[in-house]
Amino acid sequence: MAGYPGTLLPKKLGIKPGHKVCLLNAPGSFERHLEQNNVRITHDLRLPPVDVVVLFVDRIADLERRVGDIVARLHPEGGFWVAFRTSGRGSDITEDVVCRIALAAGMVHNKVCAIDACWSGVRLVMRDEIRAAVAYRMLPPPAL
Repeated sequence: MAGYPGTLLPKKLGIKPGHKVCLLNAPGSFERHLEQNNVRITHDLRLPPVDVVVLFVDRIADLERRVGDIVARLHPEGGFWVAFRTSGRGSDITEDVVCRIALAAGMVHNKVCAIDACWSGVRLVMRDEIRAAVAYRMLPPPAL
């Protein structure tokens, strides 16, 4: 893969053993690359917090529709990967589009990689000031 020759996909994506990973619209072959790495895979965002989200999208409208919900359920230190088709094959999404939508949602990109021959990915993280503001989600509820 460009930029990371010989690097296994979980390492490229920052997925570590024990992480909770949410896959959304992932091609069937994708999950296979993660199963042997002792990660908890889910396809349901309703069980936050999630350490890593990987969203496969072809359309800007789909990304815009999903980004707010994903950000709300992502661990403050987590990563949100937007996977889009390489070279625009049947897609209106580009790295620039992902970065503009991310910025509007309070996120910034900090990594790009080739996921496979068909998919590229942009990793998004919460901006520092937003990360601190939402860290309360990780605190246990106060005892009454």
